Amino acid sequence: MSRSVLLVDDEVLLCRTLAHALRDAGHRVVTAESAEAAERHLFPSQSFDVVVLDHRLPGASGIELLERMRNAGQSTPALLMTAYETASMRSRAYELAVAGFFRKPFNLGELLECIETVTETADAVQAARAGRARSA
Repeated sequence: MSRSVLLVDDEVLLCRTLAHALRDAGHRVVTAESAEAAERHLFPSQSFDVVVLDHRLPGASGIELLERMRNAGQSTPALLMTAYETASMRSRAYELAVAGFFRKPFNLGELLECIETVTETADAVQAARAGRARSA
């Protein structure tokens, strides 16, 4: 199923490569090279099925961007990529309900599978909520 993906990474070659692979898999992809650029796509109302973000970005980090998303009420599934993992970063990411964590370099197939899994789960949760709202 085609998904809309916001891909945030300041490594231009990696971002292009991932965007190409995601498009080849049938997804619609928007890219951003910083948290600030990503925010222009996320706020106030652009909707994505999933956000894939790098931790180390110019300006605000991926964790800070995820925190801004959650504080704004956005529950969009987010996948975090990093080459510089720490226990505190991983812990904070999970506190912010990160849906997946990928240590660079990672397997592209695993990322594609994770995108499908988290978006299908989000769809199921949304459908269940809508069903409960209709029956209330």
